[in-house]
Amino acid sequence: MCSAVETTSDRREKASTAKGEARRQAIIDAAAAIIRESGPKEVTHRAVAQRAGCSLSATTYYFDGLDDLLHQAGLLNISLWAARAERVADAVEALEERPGLDERIEFLLRATLPEKGPYLGHYLQLISAGASAPVGSAYREGRQRLNAAISRIAESFSLRYSAEIIIAVVDGAVVTALSERRDVRETAAALVRALAETGRK
Repeated sequence: MCSAVETTSDRREKASTAKGEARRQAIIDAAAAIIRESGPKEVTHRAVAQRAGCSLSATTYYFDGLDDLLHQAGLLNISLWAARAERVADAVEALEERPGLDERIEFLLRATLPEKGPYLGHYLQLISAGASAPVGSAYREGRQRLNAAISRIAESFSLRYSAEIIIAVVDGAVVTALSERRDVRETAAALVRALAETGRK
């Protein structure tokens, strides 16, 4: 007698109930938080179970292994960052008048940087994501949504630079500030100011 092999669709069916979906989401939330705080290497079934307040078996019940969980957690993280940028883009597009340069810079920083520090942990986990195929893949998948939001802001401010360049400038400024023990937001603001002053359409 052959035993049935559980498929991904079987697992999704398990999570289709409200209770099952809530538990599955709590597990993803826990894994995503661990990635943000400590990087993908710290995501284990045991660590996630402890963080989510669920049984160890629950962390394997809804996912096709740890890579699947890591991928879902990565998708959640990039969606959080994209949603933040989209909220800023909505606010910018709702303005009746174009703001001054200082305010435009602040909007761009709000869209590209975490709301609060410390920033070192955020950038360390971004770098470490490259060593985790499922997380790196998830971040690539969700990047277009983030880019689209930044592009909306750039268009509203008549900036000719792409979202990729704007994000790269901010990220580079942060790494410089962190490595030289400088203020992160001040350093990023200075480089974004230079970009804005030279990049008007």
